[in-house]
Amino acid sequence: MKRALAIFLLLAAAGIPAAPAQARLENIRYYAYPEYTRVVLDLSREVRIAEKVLKGGEGGRLFFDLKNCRFALNYPADKTSEIRVAAGNLQRIRIGKFQAQTIRVVFDFDRIGRYNRFTLTSPFRIVFDIYRQEEYVSRGEQARDARQAGTATGTAAAGGQADPGAGEAVPAEGRPAISGTPSIARQLGLGVHRIVIDPGHGGKDPGTVNRRLGLQEKDITLDIGKRLNAILNEHQELEVILTRPRDEYVPLEERAAIANSNQGDLFVSIHTNSAPRLSARGVESFYLNMTSDPWSMQVAATENAMSSKSISDMRSILDQILRHSKVAESRIFTQSLQECIVANLRGKYDAIDDLGVKKAPFYVLLGAQMPSALVEVSFLSHRDEAKRLASPEYRQALAAGLYLGVIRFIRGLGKE
Repeated sequence: MKRALAIFLLLAAAGIPAAPAQARLENIRYYAYPEYTRVVLDLSREVRIAEKVLKGGEGGRLFFDLKNCRFALNYPADKTSEIRVAAGNLQRIRIGKFQAQTIRVVFDFDRIGRYNRFTLTSPFRIVFDIYRQEEYVSRGEQARDARQAGTATGTAAAGGQADPGAGEAVPAEGRPAISGTPSIARQLGLGVHRIVIDPGHGGKDPGTVNRRLGLQEKDITLDIGKRLNAILNEHQELEVILTRPRDEYVPLEERAAIANSNQGDLFVSIHTNSAPRLSARGVESFYLNMTSDPWSMQVAATENAMSSKSISDMRSILDQILRHSKVAESRIFTQSLQECIVANLRGKYDAIDDLGVKKAPFYVLLGAQMPSALVEVSFLSHRDEAKRLASPEYRQALAAGLYLGVIRFIRGLGKE
């Protein structure tokens, strides 16, 4: 120990940076869903990778190296060589030491398809979403197709503007009526049967905390989620699923995956807000898209538990994902929730600020295959709103507002 410290001090004195700490691969897990397979690598610290695709014969391989990385002591013994998957295009995952300090991970396919990769922090994870059936295309071709799709249809293009003309925040008086913007779902006469409610944070992740009142975001969102669940369950034709029915930790990348695996028709994530400016108050709602608005980026960074720089680095992967997400329907759904929450609260309370509908890159919405929204119901950092959030009556009013927004959206899907 003393020798290692002496070497470190000598290197520091000579201006030579010490070698970065070795990362540990702690687990590899996968989730198979009808549309895609999600593979998650859990690591102890950040590791940069560059994947390579080899096509040949009837199948193909995708492989990458985790450099300066070793297996954790508690790494599952049954996953040290091969993981049989056989879901969609992905057949198996092979893992092994490539060099003394390098772990190589190989995905074997029966046919190379489209995939996306992104990273999450706290803890650090590398996530692959591997889609079914589609042939592999290069990222350059994906970007080209995205630009063409955006020019032709006005949906999400490589620049990230999924709904041209939509501002960062749309004031209540300037928003079009829900029925004035017919969505694809409405044109097809599709209905809603299964609603997925996501109470934000949970378990070891408390979210925003108001220490003066002893309030934690995870407890408030779970209570509101359960209240919304109880109201929606009065409709026998609706099925409701909670991503977490109790105080437990659910990783961000698994929440939309839970909605997808249960074939949800709507996905709403419930959160409380916080701001350095203690006078900030009100209700605001978000749908998934890129943004340049500083406040939306700050809210997303808080909920994503990562820095704005990391979010900015995600632009290219989000652009690809947004090509396939329900951006237009999500915006309409989010607008319905925002308007109904504000209207319901204003009928019972004073000083309810409508902060509007905005867009931001929230990881919890990433990959959701249904209209989805994230709602910041009130500011836990505001003195009066925090007191209200502590009361069962205010939480019930928030749940009722969310319910009205869901029902309004569902009714708007009927043929006109």
